[in-house]
Amino acid sequence: MRVSRLISAGLALAAAGSLALTGCSATKDAATGVGEAAKDAATATGQAALAPAVTPVLDLLKKGESEVNAGNLGAAAATLGGFKAVWDKAAPVIRPLAGDKWPMIETAANLVLSTFGGGGTPTAAAAGSALSGLIGPLSSLIGK
Repeated sequence: MRVSRLISAGLALAAAGSLALTGCSATKDAATGVGEAAKDAATATGQAALAPAVTPVLDLLKKGESEVNAGNLGAAAATLGGFKAVWDKAAPVIRPLAGDKWPMIETAANLVLSTFGGGGTPTAAAAGSALSGLIGPLSSLIGK
């Protein structure tokens, strides 16, 4: 993360220097391209940091979803009994990198926790809805 910031700062300084020296529109276009490249690099770095946090959560959710789809709600409830521990480790990494998607992700995670955390077995509809409600945003967050 620090290297990415240094690269971004260096690119911004180089672009600013170029603009100050020449002031032509071609340089402004180049600076915009440099800025976009820095933004793309920061996004890629964020994606790389997100994947290790999001993947175990998605794996657990998809396993539970598979069990729900197979009609084995008891197994799904047992599988998702471990969701809180996995989520508690992943959420602090996901939150700062999710940006404006975080409130939706947090709401969906809380729904999974309430659906599977009560000790009982949820209905197939409630279980499926809770799982897909979190699988979708998390998958899109890491580009899957």
